[in-house]
Parts: sequence; C-alpha cells; structure tokens
Amino acid sequence: MTCECGGTLRVKKEVVPFDQAMGLPGVMLYTDVARCPKCHSYEVLIPNIDGLHRAIAREIVRRPARLSPPEVRFLRKVLGWSGRDFAEHMGTSVETVSRWETGATPIGAQADRLLRLMVMTRDPVSDYKRLDLLKTVARAKPAAVRLLVKAGQRGAWTVKKRAA
Repeated sequence: MTCECGGTLRVKKEVVPFDQAMGLPGVMLYTDVARCPKCHSYEVLIPNIDGLHRAIAREIVRRPARLSPPEVRFLRKVLGWSGRDFAEHMGTSVETVSRWETGATPIGAQADRLLRLMVMTRDPVSDYKRLDLLKTVARAKPAAVRLLVKAGQRGAWTVKKRAA
C-alpha cells in the first residue's frame, strides 16, 4: 500500500479509540492501522463496519444501566433512522429525541426499553417497514379487538378480523 505522499504504508494491529467516528467514549478497537513513516498520516482499517456496529449495539443493549446520550444516538443510527423517523417510531417529538441525544433530558425507562427491543429484534439495514406500525400505535381510541380464529390442519390457526 502506498500513501498519497509516496511513502510505503506499514500495517499493524493497534488499539484505537472508536469515539471519534461514532461518539462512543470508552469503545476501543483492536484492528489494523496503516501508517506512513514519511508523512506520519495513518488510516484505521475497519472491515465489515456493519458487523462492528451490530456487535457494539448488542453489547450496549445488554447492559442494565440506562442508555447514555451517545448510546441513544448510536443505536438510532444503527437502526438507520433520522431523528424524525426515530421520533415517529418512539411516539415522541423530534425535540425530545434531540434532548435525549444531547443529554438535556435523560431517556425515560419505557423509551429506553423500547429502543433496546427495537435494536434486539430488528435487522438494522434491510428491514425498514416491519416496525412502521409503531408510528401509528395508540393514536386511536381503545376498542376491543374482534377476531374469528379458525383451527386448521395440523394445529395451524388462521386469524380473520370480524366486522364490528
């Protein structure tokens, strides 16, 4: 590998902070770093960045402590949502999401749990529609569900909505 200055890059494993790119203080990567002995520039090599993000997200949601503002922002980004998308899915305002992410207001316990559940049960990149139902939940008045549930072959059940 050659540097832009013409020097030959030397690659070796190093421990580097991950907080510069994703704002997560305390996360360190042990990965290849290419350094130029001539101009002293360097590049951190990160293979499979989506896999790295998912691994970090899994560890964050497994911790029992309330999510910190940088963790809320990181998890939102892992889910692939803008602040507006995230607010709609969480059933809150864009301003509230901003307050969670800046630390002006801590994320509430229920919102914290919902965010963790979304991260644990969702493929971050390929499935944007499955959780869209959350945008409209609890907006209508409560009403009893009316269903006809029919037994089928081999114990399979079929659910049909009944007219009111």
